[in-house]
Amino acid sequence: MFSQILLIIKEYMGEGLIAVIFVLSLFYLAVTEKDRAKKVCFLYVPVIVIIFFLCPVSYRIYAKIAEGVTYYRLLWLIPVTPVIAYSAVKICTRFKGLKQNLCVLAFAALFAVSGRLMYSNMYMVKAQNIYHMPVQVIDLCDALHAEGREVMVLMPYEFQQFVRQYDPNICMPYGREYMMNMFVGEDLLRDAVMAEDKDPELVGRLATERGCHYIVISSLEDFPEEPWNYEEFMNIDGYKVYRIIEAGPNMWALDD
Repeated sequence: MFSQILLIIKEYMGEGLIAVIFVLSLFYLAVTEKDRAKKVCFLYVPVIVIIFFLCPVSYRIYAKIAEGVTYYRLLWLIPVTPVIAYSAVKICTRFKGLKQNLCVLAFAALFAVSGRLMYSNMYMVKAQNIYHMPVQVIDLCDALHAEGREVMVLMPYEFQQFVRQYDPNICMPYGREYMMNMFVGEDLLRDAVMAEDKDPELVGRLATERGCHYIVISSLEDFPEEPWNYEEFMNIDGYKVYRIIEAGPNMWALDD
């Protein structure tokens, strides 16, 4: 269990230098900080949270109260950025003139190489609108929205973390839990859609069984033919939308 906790910390902190800089900052403040209030805020509190987080008993209790996969959220209580920032400022103010400027530049360079560009993550995109999500998601949701009813839509993998943020009336047979590897079990529909050689008959039958009114797929990954029980409906921003022909069991028909 302790090894699992360490793995959570590693995944949270990443492979950069931030964790190392943070630990060094704690040691520096433990030696140099004289103000009691600041020492409590920037040293004692982070250390107590870390000790609590590393305790297997804490993990067991948390897993019973909440979900064990969200245990990493306790790390949000650690003021990593304030501790590092305060330590850096404290060190820089020890110098004057040119030396202080060089010290600031050195810290700036250290912080720059301690991580990686956030947009290198496939799930992070530059803001295109006030919603901070891909414009294709907005266009698709607006086109498929049904007033006063929930619509089941099989969305592309890359949009699953955005859809319900924009329109809670649009449901999906599976969602972002598969992107985060949370509660992941076997899902025949997901596997059929993600397959390199997609079987349109299999996808159509499984989507119908799951109550999907629409299937949305990138034009670059389109099916060789229309999925079973679905017909081409529209094209939006490079994504093809298929609409169900005959509603499945426990599913309202689109023409109701």
